[in-house]
Amino acid sequence: MGVWRVLGIMGLLLATAPFSWAQTCMLTETSQPGACFKIQLDMKLSGEIQIRKDNKIEPLKLEAAAVHEYPERVLSVAQDGLVQKTARIYETAKATITVGGERAERTLRPERRLIVAQFYKDQALVYSPSGPLTREELELTGDQFNSAVVAGVLPGKDISIGETWKVSSSAVQALCNFEGLTEHTLTGKLESVTGDTATFSLSGTAAGIDLGAIAKLKIEATGRFDLKAKRLISLEWKQKDERDQGPVSPAVVVESTVTLRRQPIEQPAALSDVALVSVPQDWEPPAQMTQLDYRDPQNRYSLLYPRSWHITAQVKDQLVMRCMDRGDFVAQAALTPWKKADKGKHMTPEEFKQAMNEMAGWQPENELQASEVPAEGGRWIYRYSASGQLDGVAVVQNCYLVATPEGEQMIVVFTMTPKQVDKLGARDMALVGSLEIPASAK
Repeated sequence: MGVWRVLGIMGLLLATAPFSWAQTCMLTETSQPGACFKIQLDMKLSGEIQIRKDNKIEPLKLEAAAVHEYPERVLSVAQDGLVQKTARIYETAKATITVGGERAERTLRPERRLIVAQFYKDQALVYSPSGPLTREELELTGDQFNSAVVAGVLPGKDISIGETWKVSSSAVQALCNFEGLTEHTLTGKLESVTGDTATFSLSGTAAGIDLGAIAKLKIEATGRFDLKAKRLISLEWKQKDERDQGPVSPAVVVESTVTLRRQPIEQPAALSDVALVSVPQDWEPPAQMTQLDYRDPQNRYSLLYPRSWHITAQVKDQLVMRCMDRGDFVAQAALTPWKKADKGKHMTPEEFKQAMNEMAGWQPENELQASEVPAEGGRWIYRYSASGQLDGVAVVQNCYLVATPEGEQMIVVFTMTPKQVDKLGARDMALVGSLEIPASAK
């Protein structure tokens, strides 16, 4: 009897309740060039890096936290409504990362506070018109949650409470920061409307390619939309990542939460047309703006290098880099400062070739090329190329000796499979040509 009485009361309540479930609202945001927003981003991450060693997986505890605050101005919008280019002035950009108990901090130099974020050849790209970023600065600003495209999660139409929609693939790829999206099930749902605020949820999975490795994400998010201002004003984005080991990145299993607060603002002076005069009007930015800056900790050398090269190891006497081309591993480069010679002198070609042929694990078979390379600034560069076996694997090695008039010497060895020789092309010469020995003045 009690059960029926409860059901009867529920029926009465339903009969007298307003038809809130039939309420609809327009969840769409129209972005226009010139629109400006104040962005606040907080990120917390925890999990582990999985290092494979001797056919075993050794986990390393990973924790990270980041804070970003900046005004952002829309510069260009695509036909589908997704923002394609913005300019930001970072007021705060910092992150702390702890791996296996070792803590590191990352910040953005004051002279690099102006950042352009855009899509180029379907890939996210950030750079500073003021000069090259370091790899750490690139990761700090380029790997952050993309505030420019958050409105892409909206359905762009009238939605009833309880109704769902599938988020566009372009928005998912941008927000997951994938090089390529393979599949996704991310779906939105209008949960409630209170006054001028609509609350919606997002849930689903996404899989894609990141730095040549497969990444699988599970996403749960909650957002708020201001119906009066017609703007997305906040988003809490939670995701679980499982990323395989790639050519330039380890396997990771992590959980992260990003909290975004977004407020429309008047155009600040720091993002006026005059302040942004250094921002390229062309869609393809000049190469010097997208190159990265590396400086040896001991100031023995420095270099500006394309982003296709990734630093994978850095020890006292050697820097190891790997070249990636849209997810494809092309070649590895090892940069090693060599013992200094007397002023005006350097190793002879015969001494250099002998030193290269005696590298551990290397069995040269055929000499492919050996000659001096034209160089500027009084430097002397010698190139020795050979095919052979490295630890039992067939490879080609291009070895360079770079010497300065003061006697400084440096060796750079590029290693690749025979099939990747053509793909490497002249990238080895470009990297060698960018070396400054000793390091250039800051």
